[in-house]
Amino acid sequence: SGAGIPGLVIAIAGELEAHLYESNGKKAAFLREAARVTHTKAIVHPIRLETIRGAEDVPEVQCIVARALAPLPLLLDYAEPFLARGAVGLFHKGQDVDAELTEATKYWKMSYSKHASQVDSRGVILEIHEATRV
Repeated sequence: SGAGIPGLVIAIAGELEAHLYESNGKKAAFLREAARVTHTKAIVHPIRLETIRGAEDVPEVQCIVARALAPLPLLLDYAEPFLARGAVGLFHKGQDVDAELTEATKYWKMSYSKHASQVDSRGVILEIHEATRV
């Protein structure tokens, strides 16, 4: 989650419950304090995404978001437990999104849409409807 962008910001703006994953203790403490001060429903999970393995580790969520986290093939590895439970992925990707999609299709069968980014003219929001390993 880093500084909480976009997860915490979306939760604040949309009055949603957020599950934030941050393994760095100082950043996790910041996120908990930011959620407290803004009266945001947020649960900070002080773990690395790589440690999530099965449905028992994954809360039921409708959407997962990420910005500047990892190249798409690795990002899909992280997102797989959530996507498998029906979540949609919204991933802010840069100008190399098409190359990332090409690389990801070597490992994943995906259903996705691309939306223009409102904050980066070269970027897109990649909406992943479903993804399964091939």
